[in-house]
Amino acid sequence: MTQITAYEGWAILEVMGYRQRVGRVQEVEMYGGKMLRIDLELEGGDVTEFYSCASIYALRPLSEEVARDAAKRHADPRPVRPVDYRALPVPKPTGYDEGKDGEADRDDEELPR
Repeated sequence: MTQITAYEGWAILEVMGYRQRVGRVQEVEMYGGKMLRIDLELEGGDVTEFYSCASIYALRPLSEEVARDAAKRHADPRPVRPVDYRALPVPKPTGYDEGKDGEADRDDEELPR
């Protein structure tokens, strides 16, 4: 029976199915358990992160060349603000017409306050 060893090398790591990291991965033992170590090369400097095995959703091995190219797209580790939460423009109230000087001129009807 052959023994399976943990993959060490360049990969895209998906954590809990929504967070992606690109870097060099290896298995390490810390605090009495196995963890995955990923070394990221970011614009601000190199960063090392550790993840428990239970939080790993997927691991896609890559060549170093492909991983470095993919890392350019994932270089900023901050989460992206979802479109649903972007501030919407405030609609102008009906019944007002903006004049030439930029101030609102009121039409005939009164608006509730």
